[in-house]
Amino acid sequence: MVDAEKKLKQKMIAVCSAKGGVGRTLLSVNLAIALNKKNLNVSLLDSNFQFGDVSLVMDLQPSFTIKDVIEELARIDKDSIENYVTSHASGVKVLPAPDKPEYAELITDEASLKVVDLIRQQSDYLVVDTGVGIVDQSLDIIDQADQILIVTNLEMTALKSTRLMLETLEKLGLSDKVVLVVNRYDMESLIKAEDVPDMIGHKKVIYLPNNFKIASQSLNLGVPLVSGQPKSNLSKAIFKMAETLLSDQDVTMPSNVKKKGLFRK
Repeated sequence: MVDAEKKLKQKMIAVCSAKGGVGRTLLSVNLAIALNKKNLNVSLLDSNFQFGDVSLVMDLQPSFTIKDVIEELARIDKDSIENYVTSHASGVKVLPAPDKPEYAELITDEASLKVVDLIRQQSDYLVVDTGVGIVDQSLDIIDQADQILIVTNLEMTALKSTRLMLETLEKLGLSDKVVLVVNRYDMESLIKAEDVPDMIGHKKVIYLPNNFKIASQSLNLGVPLVSGQPKSNLSKAIFKMAETLLSDQDVTMPSNVKKKGLFRK
């Protein structure tokens, strides 16, 4: 039992997207809370250092951001980092992005990795919202992650950019850690959700249903949907996703993707 618990310690999930507006931050926040409900110590880092929205989505008024940590980094250790995170009502500990985009220039690649390491030492799971695309800072974090989630939807532009992102990660030898997340898989589209794995060239896929109404309400109110609407189809899918990632199990999907089973490998 002890060995099994140790295996859970200090894992990191990087939540990425090749395009904005596909639900990356919403998923990061709700996945962190869903994992926390499994009696895990979960932290959430907003590494979209210019335009991060994690604080807004969670209705937080943080006293500190990663900018403050960077400024005091030489004096911060794995214990004192706790003084800089903001605790959400769910129990998730959050280190937000800077409140002004120009502060992102202060965050070097080396410093961001040190912050990640400090938070990781205090967490069973660290979820990182990496922002859009691949830049030096996000790539360093992605490289350190145990699991990489790439969020997309059925829009052609999103799928095209996602395919290019996957090709880049494959060249870097990271594709084995990647899980593709097709958000709003049942939205109206000429592209069929079940065709996405072949289009993208990646077979490990998780499908999340379209529930634009509650997702929009959640974002506008600052109440994560797994807390405010835990019985909705989208919340249930995220809870199921957390269980799957936590157990690191192989996932299967029924022949009809629009049934309750939302996973494919």
